[in-house]
Amino acid sequence: MSELQKLKGTIDSLAAASKQTGSSLSSFRTKFSSQVSQVQSAIGGSTQRKDQEVTAALQQAAKQVEAAVNALEQAAKVAAAYGKSL
Repeated sequence: MSELQKLKGTIDSLAAASKQTGSSLSSFRTKFSSQVSQVQSAIGGSTQRKDQEVTAALQQAAKQVEAAVNALEQAAKVAAAYGKSL
């Protein structure tokens, strides 16, 4: 197997893994967002510092999960296109 074939195989594998992981994380994001909404509904409007800290932390985590999903989807697209070009 040539080095180019090995590289193509590695890139294709990476693209598939990124796509699968992004899909799994997207499913987690949906469930997580629902649970965050439930927590926010339960403690929403509270002026207690700890409640506000929890809400802020959950919102930040939700944003990071969204960013990770987007990054994995983009990585999968770019890697797949590169693999096809080899």
